[in-house]
Order: sequence, then C-alpha cells, then structure tokens
Amino acid sequence: MLRAIFIPKMARTVATDELPLPKLLDGERITYVEQENEYNVANRVPSGLEAMELLAKAKNRKQIGDFGPVLASLSLSVHGKDPAFHLYEAVFGRDSLRTAYDLIEYYPKLAKSTLLALAAVQGVMFDTAREEEPGRIPHEVRDPRSDPRARMLSETLGWGWPYYGAVDVTPEFVRTLAAYCRLVPGGAAILNEAYTGRDGATHVLSDALLAAVEWIQGRLSANTEGLLEFKRSNPNGLPNQVWKDSWDAYFHADGEIANHEQGIASIEVQAAVYDALLDVADLCENCLNKRSQAVELRRTAERLRLVIMELFWDEHERYFVLGLDRDKAGKIRQLKVMTSNMGHILHSRVLAGDQPDQIERREAVIRHLLSPAMLGLNGIRTLSNKEIRYRPGAYHNGSVWIWDNYFIAQGLSVLGYHNLAHFIDDRLLADITATRRFPEYLRGDNDPDRRLNSRIVRAWDKNNQLENTIEQPPQDIQAWSVASILAIHIRRQHGQHQTTDPVKLALEQELLAPYRAS
Repeated sequence: MLRAIFIPKMARTVATDELPLPKLLDGERITYVEQENEYNVANRVPSGLEAMELLAKAKNRKQIGDFGPVLASLSLSVHGKDPAFHLYEAVFGRDSLRTAYDLIEYYPKLAKSTLLALAAVQGVMFDTAREEEPGRIPHEVRDPRSDPRARMLSETLGWGWPYYGAVDVTPEFVRTLAAYCRLVPGGAAILNEAYTGRDGATHVLSDALLAAVEWIQGRLSANTEGLLEFKRSNPNGLPNQVWKDSWDAYFHADGEIANHEQGIASIEVQAAVYDALLDVADLCENCLNKRSQAVELRRTAERLRLVIMELFWDEHERYFVLGLDRDKAGKIRQLKVMTSNMGHILHSRVLAGDQPDQIERREAVIRHLLSPAMLGLNGIRTLSNKEIRYRPGAYHNGSVWIWDNYFIAQGLSVLGYHNLAHFIDDRLLADITATRRFPEYLRGDNDPDRRLNSRIVRAWDKNNQLENTIEQPPQDIQAWSVASILAIHIRRQHGQHQTTDPVKLALEQELLAPYRAS
C-alpha cells in the first residue's frame, strides 16, 4: 500500500490572487469554470528522495527499483479523492523511462527493473483497440480489473490494455537500454536478462531491443521521407502520440489544428530516433556481433539527420519548427510554431558536430530559447508567448514543464554551455522552493509570483466541434519532475562544470545579461 503524502498543519500558500480567465480564440466560449481548493503547501522544501521512494513504492532508497517502474504521479493528501489530482497514478512508458534515464547513474536498479517490466509488455501483435504493434513499447499500462480510470477509458473510448498509442516511447526504450549498457559498470550483461513476454515465451532483453529497432525501422521505411510519424489507428485513441499529447498541441501559425487524417512528424521524436539508431549501432558492433547491421543503422541515421536539417528548419526565422503535417493530398507542410520541442535537439547528436551549419543552428536555437518570448520566470515555456494558441495555463501550449527544461539544460551542458544549463537549473530549483511540491508543470506567464493553476476551465470550440479543457491544475508529485530535481542536487554535490570555450562564454554572457540585470 502506498503511503499518503501529507501536508503539515502549518502551511503557507502559493500566490492564488484572482487571475483573469484565459483568452479565447475565435469560435470559443467558456462552458465551465471550477475553482479548486487553495494550494496549501508545506513549510519545508520537499525531499526528492522521499518523493522518489513513494513513487517507486519503496520504504528506503535501497529499495528504489525493487518493485518495478515508478508511478507517473501521486497526489497530496489535501486533495483527497478529487479525480483531477489522480489522473496518472499508473505506469506510463515515457515517464518511467525518462525518470530511469535521468537517475541511471545513481539508481541503476530502477532503470533495470523499468526496462524489464516494459519489455514484458512489449507489443507482439496488431490490435487496433490497444494500438498494439509488434515491437512497440506501451504508452500506458493499467489493469481494468482494479483501475477505475482504465475501465472508464475502455467504456468511453474503447481503449484496450496496455495502451500503446505513442511513437516516442519505443526509441526512448532503446536509448535507456543503451545508456544502461554504457554507463553502469558491467551494464552490457543486462542484454542477457530474461523476462516473459506477452506471447508467454521466455526472452532476453537483447530480443526486446532488436524488436524495438525493427518497429522503428519498419515505420521509417514505410514513410516517404523516412520519418517516424504518428497517426492513431484507434479512432478514439490519442490524436497526438508524443509527449505533448493534448489534442490542440500540434497546429499551424494561424492556429489551425494539424491534419490528423494524415501522419504528423514531431521534431523531438526524429532527434530521439536518430540517437536511438546510433545507440543500437554501437551495441550491434560491440556487444551483439552484428557488424553489418550496425553499418546499415548508421546509414539510416545519417539519412534521417539530413531530412531533419532540410525539412524541419525554418530558414527565415532560423529555428526548428514543431513538426510536419500533410495536406489532403499528402504534401508535407511545416508546423511553423516556436516551441520547447526544438530545445530537445540540443540533447541530440544531430547538432553535436563542429560543422559550421550545426554550430550556427544550435546557436540560433539557444538564442530563441533564452529570448523573452520563450523564457519566463518559471523556465522555458512549452510554447512561445507570441503564438496564437499561447495561454500561460494551457497544458502544453504555454506552461513550463520541469522535465522539459531539465532535458534542455542537459543538452546545453553536453554542448559545453554550462552556465546556461546552471541558469535553467536554478529556475527549476526555485520553482520547487516556491511551490513546495514537484508539480507536473507551472504556469508560463511573466508574473512576479510562481503560480500553479488552481482551477479547471473548459471552453466549447465551435471550429473543431469539441469541448476543450484550456486550463487545469497540475498533478502534485510528478515522477519526472522529481527525477529532474533529484539529479540536479546529486550532480551539484559533485561540483559544477564551468564554461571554458571563449566563444560559448561570450554568447552566454550576452544572453544572460538582461536577466541578471533585472
């Protein structure tokens, strides 16, 4: 049984001054507003270790990983059984892998148990209700016999379980397994770890790895441009099968929703696939005695890199667009909106080289990310405040996600921009200090106070003929938020790297000067 997360009687409150209702787009009207209870928060900054123990169902740090993957989130006891704060108390493939990846050097047992658990539910057949495909790693793992939310999703949307509707989880599985082999002493032995698959047979993790790669390669080879696109097979499945899975997160500059009748390719997914292909090539060459396959994987990765650089780059504004959709005739169109997704490419080897084009593009992306349009008090916004669908309290269209910022900061550090990485990390630590929790996300406005949504606001969208939740409270304790903050603290205990390259240092000083002056 999980221990409850309690709020001490002595508490202070995050700023909850009355906020104006979110702006409405053409064709929208407010249909529902519910003000949640005030956000009472503890007097002390929460312990990342304690939160991680709760999410991992562990009684102490040594048990983290003993009971499989972490839950995606938990609620504070002050919210009782309010369903708005209990949405994700289950295993989500993406969240559990991201959490395991960020802590892999400190809690390798968590990564190992996560990989084995997800391999055990890897897809083995084609099933529309589950959106299952052979080799695919699931998005969400629930048991409808004991989980009322699973039953609700099955009854209202026809979902089967596990539910596989995500395209980024499988490459993240590959990357996490490769990272374990690379970073954990003797880690390559994990490839021989046995598990029982959904087919009832005994396999080893190298089988799951190769099945995942086969799924990725199958998707790429079936695509005209060689991209990994998403398009739901269950008509009531998630329309956006990536981490920004809100139905309205993918759109054009004029606000028109992307065409979900055709495939959609997201920039950060392509970067993750590129890295996954290179990771598997290394494993094939060094651990699996599959040298010819390694050569082909690197060729595929290079073709993908060239496509990313050509199709996703907006030469006029000089940034990587959110993604690509297709018109009714199947012709590629850029989704020319500025999002935090472009920051994920800084964490990828796509821009890690020293070619002039790579250097110029990553510096351009960094400038955009540190601009006032993208960077607010709480961190880098999911969506630029200049875009038509920007709303500071929107789930993926203007809010600030801690894991998203941490991932970008990690990329900056890998590229040698350590001072920029520390700057973003400092904002994330301040977010935790102010909110006294590990929230799923914070608001993305420029107020002097760090704010969390404290209400539910729904609007009828006449143009798209549906009711849209345009504001909702975040989950209280989100696993990948906890992992991000815990990783920052652990790294800082071992000292911080400083920027030494004079060219990079000059760019950092230029970009940080306005924020330090204020």
